[in-house]
Amino acid sequence: MNNAYLNTPTDTSNALLLNDIQCGTTWTQHIIYLILNNGVPLSPDERLDVVFPHLEEVGKEFVKTNATIKDGYRLIKTHLPYDMVPQNKKAKYIFVVRNPKDCVVSFYHHTVGFPRHYNFADGHFDTYFNLFLNGQVDHGDYFDFTRKALNHKDDPNVLFLRYENGRANPREYVLQIAKFLNEDIYPAKLLADDERLLNLVLEHSSLDSMKKDPTRWCSDRTGYQPFIRRGSTGGWRELMSVDQADKLQERLEEVFSKEELEFLGELYHK
Repeated sequence: MNNAYLNTPTDTSNALLLNDIQCGTTWTQHIIYLILNNGVPLSPDERLDVVFPHLEEVGKEFVKTNATIKDGYRLIKTHLPYDMVPQNKKAKYIFVVRNPKDCVVSFYHHTVGFPRHYNFADGHFDTYFNLFLNGQVDHGDYFDFTRKALNHKDDPNVLFLRYENGRANPREYVLQIAKFLNEDIYPAKLLADDERLLNLVLEHSSLDSMKKDPTRWCSDRTGYQPFIRRGSTGGWRELMSVDQADKLQERLEEVFSKEELEFLGELYHK
């Protein structure tokens, strides 16, 4: 779960914290922003990481000064483990999980495309896979990270989302988030006037729309895979061997119960 490290309860009392590991963070951030901004997307010269900053990258003072206040929410992104997240009953926490097979492929492309951050532009997938399996990539061990978050999926101020469900049914994904933000306000707003606002959110959060003006999401990646790449589910076969997939499956079955894997979805238990 993305984690915000803020020192005092008042810092998080009005916060909305989005947390995951390479699981559609930017997509979900933009959906939240669109819901709170009446379906109006960021302009080409705006940056999502300014209005919805990544805490670990910019620090507490930047968040306090710049994080956009929308309908009472200070928007914060974080990738810290759940047990490092400051807890406040007035804050809301959204966690997004993605199956580790697709996650590691996406994370690999992400890492290769930022050579000034990672120095891995010529790195091979097999090398990265072993680092991922051993918890030696950004944000630590995927399985431990997800385990800690899953323990809180039923907390009243936590929304636990599965990326695969969102890609399969983006309409329901958006409405889930809207209901969590405020079930008395946002679902009705989205569905009013023949779902005008909902259609705007879906349009502007589509992959085709988000591939336009990519500097809204990240720094330049010229010469590498685009930051908004495919967003698919089950695409891990493009790089991963059967043996590697089996190793991830073994770890899943070691860490999670059969019932938990059923809850997470079919890509987690086969």
